[in-house]
Amino acid sequence: MHVRTKSVKSRYGWVVLAVCFLAGCTCAANMAKVTSLAPLIMSIYGFDANVLGWVIALFYVMGFILAFPTAAIIGKIGIRNAILVAVGCSAVGSLLGALASGNLALFMVSRIIEGAGMGVMGVAGASAIAPWFGPERRGLALGIWSMWVALCMCICPVLYGWVTESRGLPHTAVWWGNVVFDVIVGVAFVVLYAEPAEAQAAGQSAAGPGGRRAAGEGSIRRAFKNKTLWMLALIFLLDEAAFMGVNGFLTTYLQSELGTTLVFATMISSMFGVAGAIFAPVSGAVADWLKNRKWLLLGALFIGILYTCVVFVCRIPALYYAIAIPAGIVGGVVPSCITQAIPQTVDRPDDVPAANAMIGCTQNVGMFIGSIFMGQAITAFGWTRGAWLVLMPCFIICVVLFLAGLRKAKF
Repeated sequence: MHVRTKSVKSRYGWVVLAVCFLAGCTCAANMAKVTSLAPLIMSIYGFDANVLGWVIALFYVMGFILAFPTAAIIGKIGIRNAILVAVGCSAVGSLLGALASGNLALFMVSRIIEGAGMGVMGVAGASAIAPWFGPERRGLALGIWSMWVALCMCICPVLYGWVTESRGLPHTAVWWGNVVFDVIVGVAFVVLYAEPAEAQAAGQSAAGPGGRRAAGEGSIRRAFKNKTLWMLALIFLLDEAAFMGVNGFLTTYLQSELGTTLVFATMISSMFGVAGAIFAPVSGAVADWLKNRKWLLLGALFIGILYTCVVFVCRIPALYYAIAIPAGIVGGVVPSCITQAIPQTVDRPDDVPAANAMIGCTQNVGMFIGSIFMGQAITAFGWTRGAWLVLMPCFIICVVLFLAGLRKAKF
């Protein structure tokens, strides 16, 4: 199928960024469903925090399984079609989830399918956007792209809480709403997506001539040999483990331990997402201005240590308005800086999909293990000690990895 092209001089990259961002939101909105409505889902299906950890984790199984195959899939079907596959997985998974009320096995299958979309999108989205922007503008563009999870984590909890508690609708209304959203976004993507003609002509487009690029084993091998990329990938793994360890259980903690309403709990979860959505593009703009994003990353990792020290210790609900600030710095700056760094750390421009595959793989592995370990830790040790045993060490190790492997890196 012919893929429409536009000149990068036309500034059409911002349109591409917008439609790719919306496509990413179809996946991230699915991710937010169970984490936002965890107390309700636990009640409907009759399981505890330990099983909740597995239900959340299932979403990320296909994410790390598909990360590297997605780089090859992009080479065969093109980025455009890969993103449509991601949106399609989101729609099918939401449809099955809507039909699975009371059937835990089908519900878990639906989460795996939704997670497959997340895994494909994590690789394809940034790969579609990066060729449209030169180094002087790429930080802001990829900083905006890195909001795709954070923005959904700020809008969806409040929206889902309002639908189920304030409007009194069944939880399946959320799943049906996502099906409609996915279809609308899919149509908009088909109509508006294009690739940069100049990059194709130079053989540098992530999708290559005709929308396809030979992803090849060479680019993956080069990614595996890139020490800087490995450090970034490992840091992202641990950061995302802590991220999901907090966000997967935050509404449950606020409602079950502090006695808040579900609407309040989802509002706080939303505020954390708002803060992350603000700090992601801000960090991109600052990095473009400084021409350096390395020390922004290190600062955010130190803040992560402090944040995970208090997030499940605080017993005063009103203080979570303030805790949203460090939550936003960690949730926005870390993924933004890592996403921005990738084009500067690869050996060749057409290695970007393979590098994104490595980052996407470790991101999903991190979310998977973070969900499981935190669920187990809460059951075994309680909320406070569980956070100190699982979440804080993630950021401590991140700082050690940075100081050991990235001090001399240039990004």
